[in-house]
Amino acid sequence: MKIYCSRSDLNKALSNVSHSVPVRSTSNILEGILIEADDNKMKLTATDTNITIESVIEVQCREKCSFVVPAKLFTAIISKLPEEDIMIDYDPSSVKIMIKCGGSNSEIICFAADEFPKIYINDGENPVFLSKEDVKKLIRKTAFSASTDDFNGILTGVLLEIKEGKMKMVGVDPYRIAAYNIDVDNNIDISAVIPAKLINETAKIISDEGEDKMSFEIADGKAVMKFDNNKVIINTFSGKFIDYGRILNKQGDINVRVKRNDLLRSTERASLLASVQNNNLIRFDIDNDLIVIKSLNEEGNIEEKVEIINDGEGLEIGLNSKYLKDALSVIEDEEILINFKDSISPCVIKPLKGEKYSYLILPIRMN
Repeated sequence: MKIYCSRSDLNKALSNVSHSVPVRSTSNILEGILIEADDNKMKLTATDTNITIESVIEVQCREKCSFVVPAKLFTAIISKLPEEDIMIDYDPSSVKIMIKCGGSNSEIICFAADEFPKIYINDGENPVFLSKEDVKKLIRKTAFSASTDDFNGILTGVLLEIKEGKMKMVGVDPYRIAAYNIDVDNNIDISAVIPAKLINETAKIISDEGEDKMSFEIADGKAVMKFDNNKVIINTFSGKFIDYGRILNKQGDINVRVKRNDLLRSTERASLLASVQNNNLIRFDIDNDLIVIKSLNEEGNIEEKVEIINDGEGLEIGLNSKYLKDALSVIEDEEILINFKDSISPCVIKPLKGEKYSYLILPIRMN
């Protein structure tokens, strides 16, 4: 059973599906990639049972065949082959494949396809079609804020909501919130919590090449994304997400307007003396037209001054410099608005107009 294919096409498909191959597994079959060839198409599938990625490429094949190849070995061999067409010859009697490309010949012992987990999913009734760039923005601007501690359960996921023509993604951990939304041409209501680690893996394979649009839907408790010749299926969390809106909507009377890049660069410099031991603490002294940012430790001290427009009172507050840099780094606006209430209440970063994004950071108590 011979399959002829492009080395570059196969290598790209392997790169995509490898994001769902478990690094370690008690089952050897899960460390493999299911290959299914039929009607001049070859589908590659990998899963760790929480995320499944499928990728389809054009091939030449006369017979229908399927087998499971060891992912690590197969990917390594294909990646090092010359840029020529590849012939894969599958022998079902010995469950082996022979790989030929130029002067290279390799033989790999495989697994039978019927040992691979079957992924059954019904198509959703209302897929939402989005630009790939918008989806990548949603992920990049929010998923960093989800908790990385498994003890926080559902907070290790990002909330995805679609309602009233808006698609919003929200990441929350015990110390911060990130929310970002885009407009969609769909009036359905959807709410699901998707593991942040897995949605980040998905973002890595959404290419700038190919079609501009992709589809998203929730079906059978799974998030299903289709783009180009790829399908990603992610198990969603069950349970109720935190009421982030109640927290974000608590506003203070101090509104600081500042140039985002000026604040980011000053925060980066001040954070050179911050450390994990003191929660990456930097101190903000907010006056009429300045934020004075200070940091110090036994090695020295740094002071930065940033011009602002402040329509409230003065304030002294401690902030986690890493969390502030994370938020400022994903905002694209030239100027932003930061809302404060007092030294023990969260600060919220917002756009000057509208509600495109919100970034909340809890303060650090200062001695």
